[in-house]
Amino acid sequence: MLRDRIQKQTYPQRKNTATILNYLEELVLINAKEVGLVPIDQDNKGYQDIPLPFGRIVSLEVPEEAVSATMMVEQGAVTIITDPDPDETVSIVATSKKRERTLPIPVIELPITNSSAVLRFRENGSSPSINSGFGLANQDIFELVGSENLKIFRVIGVQKNGTPILRIQFYKTAQFE
Repeated sequence: MLRDRIQKQTYPQRKNTATILNYLEELVLINAKEVGLVPIDQDNKGYQDIPLPFGRIVSLEVPEEAVSATMMVEQGAVTIITDPDPDETVSIVATSKKRERTLPIPVIELPITNSSAVLRFRENGSSPSINSGFGLANQDIFELVGSENLKIFRVIGVQKNGTPILRIQFYKTAQFE
């Protein structure tokens, strides 16, 4: 029977003896938020805090047994530069009553959106930029599933006046326990 043949074949690219049906059952459990996933210990790089300075593209340092991750974004502390001695600053404004003829200024559309994103990411292995990629804002949570997806994930910080932190918890399957 077809059922007997499927049960005897091991799932490809796995280093354990899980059968295809066991693997499918595990996927159902994961989807149902059952005990299919186990957090990886911090000693094994299962939890990481990754700072994302403006414009720096970062890949994840994925533990070998990781199959998924939950990520949370925390906005970096905002750095505001103020005048150290505002009382001694003098501003001079020059005015003229003569009108000069000026040419109209062409409107240039910039690809920058008014966004609250502090980081941008791409899951397809290509690098995001400060203007392109999916944006995540402060306190956003994102789940990424699949060991290959974890390896090709790229992220960039887009917060100019601070350094956001990407907090990551990696998970392994219960079959490795």
